[in-house]
Amino acid sequence: MYFCECLNDSNLPSTPIHETIKLASLDDIERIMKLRSDIAEFPAANESEKMLRQAIETNTGRTYYIEKDGAIIASSSTSAENSLSAMVVGVCTHPNHRGNGYASLILQKMIQDFTNEGRTLCLFYNNPAAGRIYKRLGFKDIGMWTMYR
Repeated sequence: MYFCECLNDSNLPSTPIHETIKLASLDDIERIMKLRSDIAEFPAANESEKMLRQAIETNTGRTYYIEKDGAIIASSSTSAENSLSAMVVGVCTHPNHRGNGYASLILQKMIQDFTNEGRTLCLFYNNPAAGRIYKRLGFKDIGMWTMYR
């Protein structure tokens, strides 16, 4: 598994974000969990809903999303937010909406926001296609990690 970080927004495209990207509140949790339940790579767990709720309530994480026709179709979250950085987690797009750049747009917004706050972002990935997207947006591999169960 690769570990990477994005120090600033210098690699972002200069084109403006053309979708409305919203910051989730407690009222959005059910729709975010619905999106995640529609994605095979995301195991359905009551614990992840609790963690999402706690992150929003305690300001230790935030979730950005794009919606169409009342349904959330793409989202990305942070966790372990602190004064210097945050970990990007839960980057996802509904299977019917993949290939439209929605996850990239959300990440672009996150990178802009965190750069403006003077903070960096980091994340783990093991999907090479996702890695290419992250690198295009300015993330750089800084290490390899293995998780044991």
